[in-house]
Amino acid sequence: MLAEIKGKVSRTGSNLSERLEDNLTGNVFGVLRYLPFSDGLGKVLANVVKTSTVKSIIEEIPDRFWADRIEFWPYDQEGELDALLTFKNVMIGVEVKFLSGLSSVDDADHDPNTSSKHQLARESQIVAKKGGNKKKVLLFIADRQMCKAVEKSVGSLDNSIIEDDVELEYVAWQDFLHELKQLNGLDHFQQIIIQDLIELLTRKGFEDFIRMDIYEAPIIHTNQLFDFNILSNEVTIDFITNPSINEELYYEFN
Repeated sequence: MLAEIKGKVSRTGSNLSERLEDNLTGNVFGVLRYLPFSDGLGKVLANVVKTSTVKSIIEEIPDRFWADRIEFWPYDQEGELDALLTFKNVMIGVEVKFLSGLSSVDDADHDPNTSSKHQLARESQIVAKKGGNKKKVLLFIADRQMCKAVEKSVGSLDNSIIEDDVELEYVAWQDFLHELKQLNGLDHFQQIIIQDLIELLTRKGFEDFIRMDIYEAPIIHTNQLFDFNILSNEVTIDFITNPSINEELYYEFN
């Protein structure tokens, strides 16, 4: 719905498909804004981020109701974030990926003395510029394999392309879904909201195979097993190893 309101989906829905990332962004973050930050998105993010610095920043956000704190696809000359969350002392930029890759990356011979055109570099500049003196975080949310690939490519660059005062964090959709399932203490209506998101992300293929639990040993019924016995005291097995084989004939060996 939000993607259509913001013009990301055509009026006829001709560009709407299961691959559309803008629709996924609107569905997930648009729904989560109906829950208090500390009970929904805040709790999920605090448990999926890797670095203690970003975790502490998220946990410090005091706002409970944040529907008026999120902006979808805000325009900037450097690019377009999928979402921008502005709190009193914290700003969080969000870049969502589903099946497509980054819109731009640096060439192999990129001059480190010039401005990077890498999508995450430009988006970190947006967060740095808009965030002012706030604590600033840029979240890259994608499939786990894409997160690993992008993190490796960014880390392999000779110089850091991310603004110094912006914390870049990689979040796998698989972990996001797992933490949604761990949410508790919600009322009946909040549980309905979360369950819808769980079913959506599961349908998108983000459910991990985490473990296989065997709670009890299988029951063995001995009277249902096959029992093979040799009736005679002696068994002779004789294989003829030197048969005469003629070409263009057919043979059957038993």
